[in-house]
Amino acid sequence: MKILITGGKTATALKLIKAFNHDEILLGDYGDMPKISTSSYAFTELGQWNADVLAHNLLTKCLDKGVDMLLPLYEAEIEALSKSLVLFEEFGLKVLLPKNPEIKQEKWKDCCVFDEGRLVYSSTDIVLSGNENLNGAYSFYNENKDIVLISIPNPS
Repeated sequence: MKILITGGKTATALKLIKAFNHDEILLGDYGDMPKISTSSYAFTELGQWNADVLAHNLLTKCLDKGVDMLLPLYEAEIEALSKSLVLFEEFGLKVLLPKNPEIKQEKWKDCCVFDEGRLVYSSTDIVLSGNENLNGAYSFYNENKDIVLISIPNPS
């Protein structure tokens, strides 16, 4: 499976590579990107940042690159894509986002990834029960190990 993780120049995206260690990973970001390709991942350019056409741009990039799954990390991408999930599904593209995402930026150390309620990765041994509303990358943000959708500030 080919997975595109946005925010590819950030530490957050690089940390999330571990969740998909058996897949082909593209780390996409806006503006100039390094021309680095490893056995674990490759970088890809997403063009210039334009908040007005994020969903359209990401759909085009996914189709051009043969992407099967998209994990958006920028806040504006999350907001735009959550309104366009049906369009991506019509093209056979899975977007790892809940239908109504709540964005709350938190610093994090451990994370987990859900695919339609199924836990597919956890960086810790904490046992989490799935919930069909969980879809995407989440971080643990307090001592109770509550989780929040991982997001990063939009590029400037």
